[in-house]
Amino acid sequence: MLRIVAIVWAALSLAACAVVSSDRPLFSASDAAGAPILKPGLWAMPVGDCRFSMRGSALKWPDCANGAYVGPSALVGGKRDASGAFSEAVNYRLAMGDPAILQIEAPADRAPGDPKVIYLGVRPLAADGDGRVTKTRVWLALCSRPPQLDVGTLSRPAKLPPGLIAIKGREECLARTQTAVRNAARQSEAWAFGGGGEDFGLVARWIRDGDR
Repeated sequence: MLRIVAIVWAALSLAACAVVSSDRPLFSASDAAGAPILKPGLWAMPVGDCRFSMRGSALKWPDCANGAYVGPSALVGGKRDASGAFSEAVNYRLAMGDPAILQIEAPADRAPGDPKVIYLGVRPLAADGDGRVTKTRVWLALCSRPPQLDVGTLSRPAKLPPGLIAIKGREECLARTQTAVRNAARQSEAWAFGGGGEDFGLVARWIRDGDR
């Protein structure tokens, strides 16, 4: 599994890991103008029927809760250290659009072979009185339809959608333009929330201020 994906939230990884990536950020500060704002604080993105107490200490949450701290420009998560602090962080930018695009940059010490930038789709479902997002759909922008969702075959499509370029020997693909990213995210939403047992899209919820 790609380390950058694991840092964001392990629950978003797929067996194929065929995520849309780029060698440099495609969305700039100007693209964030008017975009939804994620409410800072502790968030959870539980997988399946994960059971945990939202009111209880986040230090006791199971891994399936996928707890993380969301700041104005950084996502902090991963395993907690002995003091209870999260161990990993990545920078992000949320770009305006339908759907909104979450651009995540890998840390400088990313593992060899990991992409430099990956993209996720975000569709807000609820907000607080100040308009900050407190509940949202989140899903990976994928290069192509996940193999496990292809009926009768486990092979990957030989041809990628326009704007996406295959990387020899790698599962992820490269996007050269914002349009390619947006099209991939829009198409991936249908795969992520198809209503079947293999859905990979999740719902993230703001829990409270702080990270505990």
